[in-house]
Amino acid sequence: MVCLRQRLLLQLGCSGGIHKAYCHSNAVRVRFAPSPTGLLHLGGLRTALYNYFFAKSQKGSFILRIEDTDQTRIVPEAVRKLEKDLKWVGIVPDESDSVGGEYGPYLQSKRLDLYEKEVQTLLNNGSAYKCFCSDSRLNLIRKDAIKSGLVPKYDNKCRSLTNEQVEEKLKSNSKYCIRFKLSNHSESWQDLVYGNITYNVFNNEGDPVIIKSDGFPTYHFANVVDDHHMKISHVLRGVEWQISTTKHILIYRAFGWTPPKFAHLPLLLNLNGTKLSKRQGDMSVEAIRKSEIFPNALVNFVTNFGGGFHDHQRTATLHLYSMKDLIEKFDLSMLNENSCKVNPSHMKEFNRAELKRVMSSGTEEEVKGFDRDVEEAYNEEVSKPNAPNRQHLPQVCPRLVY
Repeated sequence: MVCLRQRLLLQLGCSGGIHKAYCHSNAVRVRFAPSPTGLLHLGGLRTALYNYFFAKSQKGSFILRIEDTDQTRIVPEAVRKLEKDLKWVGIVPDESDSVGGEYGPYLQSKRLDLYEKEVQTLLNNGSAYKCFCSDSRLNLIRKDAIKSGLVPKYDNKCRSLTNEQVEEKLKSNSKYCIRFKLSNHSESWQDLVYGNITYNVFNNEGDPVIIKSDGFPTYHFANVVDDHHMKISHVLRGVEWQISTTKHILIYRAFGWTPPKFAHLPLLLNLNGTKLSKRQGDMSVEAIRKSEIFPNALVNFVTNFGGGFHDHQRTATLHLYSMKDLIEKFDLSMLNENSCKVNPSHMKEFNRAELKRVMSSGTEEEVKGFDRDVEEAYNEEVSKPNAPNRQHLPQVCPRLVY
């Protein structure tokens, strides 16, 4: 049986060591592209970390892009809190809206001119069309499909409109969106985690909207355009997006662009088997940060699920790694395909292990950061007369080790 590492090398046409699998003429460039619709949760954090580890292990760049095209769901202060959470765990973007960069702007709401220009390319080459169907008609289609036990999908009615019919509707100021024409064939592509994927999206979906009636792009269109223009080489994202990848590849092909390589990460699940969600406030990075968990304890806790590292197995004695160690140990070919259940109570064990690691072998920078964190969180206890020194902080601050 061909192991996952060998399969990955074969997929990429490489015969050498694993690092050669990522040797391209262009540098490795990855992006973490969250929507500002809530707090960063553990699943999003793991995606950000794996992108960061992969980029740094390959001497590449990590880009933070904010996908804020759904203006109705934006949560105030979400971007600022996201950047604060990332900085807290040690992720510093090479390019972002606040850092700057050659390929900005890094807020999608500031890139509308680019989307307008690129969608015109698809309209001109016949890969997209204007759809004038009303919300009431679309709702009727949806209800009829549900009644018949079918999966609701658009019936592509406006795809067959003539140029004259389109012009008439435009003259009457009819409201419209722009849809992408799906092709009716099975498309095959290589997932760097799950292997060969073959899927005929036309059989399961109607032509997708790529520009909404308000002029904003949908996720499917904006992320393709942005990944191309930002020269993204690899897309690492949750496996829930795997079903959409075929659609994205078809859009790349309609433009005549080469798509990046895709790797989908297994889901993180609650103990009851449901998907972790940003709606779970207690699972947000902000809530965990405020609960006195050390940042590196959280990083090791999150990266304990799903593989991806050399020598990163858990033994009877829990051993934690620094960010530098995790970057050096990260290997994309070692990711597994299985979803993982997360037990938040185990974070306490990681917190104890992080306290021991910093006290026994932490770098000078880590020790100083640890001291600052403790002083800020436990100023009253640490400042008491005759307070024990840092080696005895477990007695001063018992909550650190529970």
